Amino acid sequence: MERSTQDRCRFLLSKQVIVLLLSMFVSHFYTLQVHAAVSDVTVSDVTTRAFSVVWVSDEAITSATVRVYSDIEGANQVIAGIALNLVSPPAALINGIAKVDVTGLAADTVYYIDTETVGDTTGSVFFPEAASTLIEVKTALSTTRENLTGGPIVNDLIQHEIFEPDGITESQGTLLMLKIPSISAYPLTAFVGEGFSVPQAVVDLNNLFEDASGISAEVLANTVMELSAFRGLLCNVEDQKSTMLRRAPVHIEIPSITELEVPAACFSPGGASVDFNCDSRIGLEDLGALAARFGLEQPDCRFNLDFDFNEDGRVGLFDLGALAAAFGTSE
Repeated sequence: MERSTQDRCRFLLSKQVIVLLLSMFVSHFYTLQVHAAVSDVTVSDVTTRAFSVVWVSDEAITSATVRVYSDIEGANQVIAGIALNLVSPPAALINGIAKVDVTGLAADTVYYIDTETVGDTTGSVFFPEAASTLIEVKTALSTTRENLTGGPIVNDLIQHEIFEPDGITESQGTLLMLKIPSISAYPLTAFVGEGFSVPQAVVDLNNLFEDASGISAEVLANTVMELSAFRGLLCNVEDQKSTMLRRAPVHIEIPSITELEVPAACFSPGGASVDFNCDSRIGLEDLGALAARFGLEQPDCRFNLDFDFNEDGRVGLFDLGALAAAFGTSE
């Protein structure tokens, strides 16, 4: 009799534990479904009076905005005098890519921001969630068109093509992000087809400001640039951003004028651009980068055309051989 009672107690206890675990699972699942996940939140296009914020959602976006504060605690929201504008084209919102322009700001001033996203099937989600982790941004000091020697600052418009993961389909609703780490932490951005025909995306280097001085930046020839394609829901969230390194093109005209240019390749011994980290030598980092992508094929979002030298849609033995032939060389 005593054993039967103990067994019954164990059974009831087990049943309660199972119910508790199920309720926790359902609650967690419901929480995941109620709010869209946001990633790759980036402050971009910072000038003396404006900046933009770009981010990606794991579902199509219905609306998106930014809140601006004067303090890191988020107690004092800045409203007067500023304008917020969601500039993502419809195709970008369907791809889960948001870009909000913030204008009417003061020069050389620190602001703090968070983002709000409303998904296609969910309610509002804020990023970051805690006010203590608000994103900091500082506007530029001043615009100038003279360099340190008194000469004119003449930067180019950089054009770059973005396709869908299959490498063929023109990629509407995707975004180019161009960053020059040696000059600024803030990249420049443009949507594919924004003022130019698809699949072109074009950014103006004349809109770049130096972090150190806060004034307009002069981008010298061969400066290393990071070009990232934001593809949103065309890929998994963790694979949506594809990055390659290039160099700023050389001005051959005298006097220099602003032109629409394609970014220059990094060190390319024998015509093969195998300097993946753009450090002017072919070494272990380049080998490791290719090895990490070996065997990938289009339309896998992890595939990167930079590693496919014979353009057969696959990173394979031919590509490894091209790198091996140049291994150890330097510029």
